[in-house]
Amino acid sequence: MDKRILKDGFLQIKVRVSGMLQNHKFTLKKENSAFGDYYILETEVPIMAAEMMRAANEVEMPLRSPTGLFFPRGKSPKDFPAKAKEAE
Repeated sequence: MDKRILKDGFLQIKVRVSGMLQNHKFTLKKENSAFGDYYILETEVPIMAAEMMRAANEVEMPLRSPTGLFFPRGKSPKDFPAKAKEAE
């Protein structure tokens, strides 16, 4: 995860919504899991699942929208510990 995301608390991601390429602001949130706390980027805009998967793989972070929670391919919450990322 980029230190800039931790500092700013958000990330602008280009996603395709209804056939149009748009910039959407994803805010940084901390989630709890059985593996401990981890960071996700969240938006309130409903975005198609295929586009959310593409964006999650692009930024290599978990993303959440009203559509659902999406992790990059091959990753799970234990790959994004909040404490280890804050120490960097």
